[in-house]
Amino acid sequence: MRDPAELRAAFSLVPAYLETPETGVAHLMDHGLALGRRFRALKLWFVMRYFGQAGLRAILRRHVALARRLAAKVDREAGWERWRPSPFSLVVLRRCPAGTAGTERDALNTAIMDRVNESGAAFLSPTGIDGETWLRFAVGNIHTTERHVDAAWEILRESAADVAGLSRIS
Repeated sequence: MRDPAELRAAFSLVPAYLETPETGVAHLMDHGLALGRRFRALKLWFVMRYFGQAGLRAILRRHVALARRLAAKVDREAGWERWRPSPFSLVVLRRCPAGTAGTERDALNTAIMDRVNESGAAFLSPTGIDGETWLRFAVGNIHTTERHVDAAWEILRESAADVAGLSRIS
């Protein structure tokens, strides 16, 4: 292509949780139809063949249980809220201390997410719901354990405290 930007524009449909601030990086997802590649069924077949139905069910049940573990922690902690119940392995949450709203709360949650992601302890992605910023925590790795979820919650809490402390200093 003479102009790669046109190709990216043609294939790009990027939801909020996939947007990144990087510039000058080639995102391969923007250069083709991800679902149009050959052998995608073969990849699924390998996974199903390796784990089997019972194995896949066990993994999914464990991921849902881990998400519920985090959801329970969020529900018990004052100043945090979930968007909806978490029937799957995704928890959508945000920090909402008393007296914050709108763009101030959005900036707080974005700063918390950036801190968590920079730490490398966990990865959160943002999403916009009704014009407000929320954080997405998804359990999707077969090696994730309760220890990882608990550590992610602690780094979330620590990051929120750090960001709150910085905003008082500024």
